[in-house]
Amino acid sequence: MELNKIFFRAFEQEDYLLINKWRNDPSIQKMVVGMFRYVSSEMEKEWVRSKMMNNTKDIYLSICLQEDPQQMIGYTSINDIDYINRSAHGGGVVIGELKYRDGIIRHEVGIKIREYVFNTLNINRFSAACLSGHFTSRIMLEASGFLLEGRKRQAVFKNGKYYDVLQFSLLREEYDALLLQDIYSLKNYAHRIKELKKMYKNEVHNLEE
Repeated sequence: MELNKIFFRAFEQEDYLLINKWRNDPSIQKMVVGMFRYVSSEMEKEWVRSKMMNNTKDIYLSICLQEDPQQMIGYTSINDIDYINRSAHGGGVVIGELKYRDGIIRHEVGIKIREYVFNTLNINRFSAACLSGHFTSRIMLEASGFLLEGRKRQAVFKNGKYYDVLQFSLLREEYDALLLQDIYSLKNYAHRIKELKKMYKNEVHNLEE
């Protein structure tokens, strides 16, 4: 891959400061599936600590820059890990720093997460979800090979209205086939993004972000 801008590390206690800043930012939280609520710094500190100490079924990772290892620009997670049925759910990607929300960083996060999920955790089924009104997430998931498998109707109340939640999944055999096709190269991924934007152009005009 031609990307090597970021790396993952486990949560550290002081990460709660940035996470709390991002969690209380409505412009970020309106894009995620979960309900928005203001969180105190003390509650955030305890939440981060709990994720540091218990990573059996949920793994939380800080996203940091290779060029500045001390700078955390976001975080991501792998949730509901089932080691018997070999399944897990992607908890989404939060890029807190505005200048890194160009899509390239998020693409590399996706590459590294899938490598970890399929090649280290030995997961067979990796699922993900997004709000029906957030076409950027939908397009990025589909460009990465995730298949739409269901819709939870009016499942989330956010920004004063109800949204459907779209459910996706990617199987190990599909991931391996996509690797052989080099679908995750930046060039091929960007081409797929462009195609999907054209496909959804009428709906994207009503994008709510």
